[in-house]
Amino acid sequence: MNPHEDLLWARLLAFNFDNTGDALTFTQRLARENGWTIGFARRVVEEYRCFLYLALRAGHSVTPSDEVDQAWHLHLVYSRSYWDELCDQVLQHRLHHGPTRGGQSEDDRFLDAYEATRASYRRCFGSEPPADIWPEPEVRFAPQARWQRVDLASHWCLPKLALRRTGIGLLGILGLSGAAIGCSSVNGEELIGNGLFIMAAFVVAATGLGWLIVRTARSGGFGSGPASKRGSSGCGDGGIGGGCAADSGGGHHGHSDGSSGGGSSGCGSSGCGSSGCGGGGGCGSN
Repeated sequence: MNPHEDLLWARLLAFNFDNTGDALTFTQRLARENGWTIGFARRVVEEYRCFLYLALRAGHSVTPSDEVDQAWHLHLVYSRSYWDELCDQVLQHRLHHGPTRGGQSEDDRFLDAYEATRASYRRCFGSEPPADIWPEPEVRFAPQARWQRVDLASHWCLPKLALRRTGIGLLGILGLSGAAIGCSSVNGEELIGNGLFIMAAFVVAATGLGWLIVRTARSGGFGSGPASKRGSSGCGDGGIGGGCAADSGGGHHGHSDGSSGGGSSGCGSSGCGSSGCGGGGGCGSN
């Protein structure tokens, strides 16, 4: 594989995921929906471009990283861009997306496909896939968390590990405060010094929690991008007659084969998702 001598790669490089003039572009939406910086989202889009090339040229089943899979999921929502422009004109193949069927044999198959995909990446592009987007298999296929949509306009989201560490410190402070309260009575009179200590303890606890919230928000703790902070959502046994997945969250892993062939126009939650699938195969009312 030499992408620089391949017309497919030239067509992929010329393909623009962002429509000029859109107030919210594909890349901006990808960043917003995953809590990434715009710079990280741009890098993911470029790795998605590489994945699309490998899907057709690697010669074996390919599995994306979770970050690349998120770009794939979102692109399927842009059904005209994905099917009419990318698949029909650029890839000239119908690249389908579907979930794992579950079970150990599927886990092993997708693990092998992911390792093969990263190996083909090295051979094709002459470099290591970036570790924060293409992590090691044990990170890519780590035990899954429970995923659900959260409105960040009305909810705080804090990582449990950071809260546990901070909580231990807060419990220690409050424990000392409790001890101070228990020892603060001398002849029925509370010592002013212990009262001040208790007040200081609460100020420190509140300051620590506020620092955690600010640090988490500034560092992108709500999902800044590194694969080690994310799970895998499942891709598909797409490709030859595979059809589009009915549920991208149905399992741990993802998988795709390039194919020509017909099949569905791509619906399901990994395709049109909450936008709804129209009778004409597009999303939404247009």
